[in-house]
Amino acid sequence: MGTEQRRPKQTNDSLWEGQSSQAWDRQEAVERESLHQAAEQLIKVLKQQGLHISTAESCTGGMVASALVDLSGASDVFEEGYVTYSNSVKQKLLGVQQKTLDRYTAVSSQTAAEMAEGVHNRTGADLTLSVTGYAGPEDGEDGTPAGTVYIGTWYGGEIQTRHYRFDGGRNSCRRQAAQAAVTFALERMEQSE
Repeated sequence: MGTEQRRPKQTNDSLWEGQSSQAWDRQEAVERESLHQAAEQLIKVLKQQGLHISTAESCTGGMVASALVDLSGASDVFEEGYVTYSNSVKQKLLGVQQKTLDRYTAVSSQTAAEMAEGVHNRTGADLTLSVTGYAGPEDGEDGTPAGTVYIGTWYGGEIQTRHYRFDGGRNSCRRQAAQAAVTFALERMEQSE
């Protein structure tokens, strides 16, 4: 066993790293506003380009879809959102392969890629997002640290994934992952311009 330092595992986000309730409230407000602004920008760009988006989420539990549909104009661009929390649902709804889950686990670049492609195949959306990870407070059964998230996108026939490691309590990690997913989608669209 190495000397890797791990942050405390807390079940209550407000206790993470001893932050005061007031400091945590400010942090949560910043995270929520960041997600809101990114979602607003994504809706705007999708509308300008006449494109549609669909999502497949695991650890974020629909937070990306919720951030989008919270905004006026979402009905012009948002197609469908799937919460695929269990491996069996990832397989059933998105076509994630058992061999991928066995070899790489559900929290992997490979699974995020198959989720993004699967939601595209199911919906035909122009842009898809997938999110899979361990929000915490516990690490994954395989030892993957809490806060590890993989985000996948399908756009223009190409799949890209990114790996993230977020700090904070469970809900903070989920909000950060949702914001990162929306930002990743925007970056993908900007790359193609």
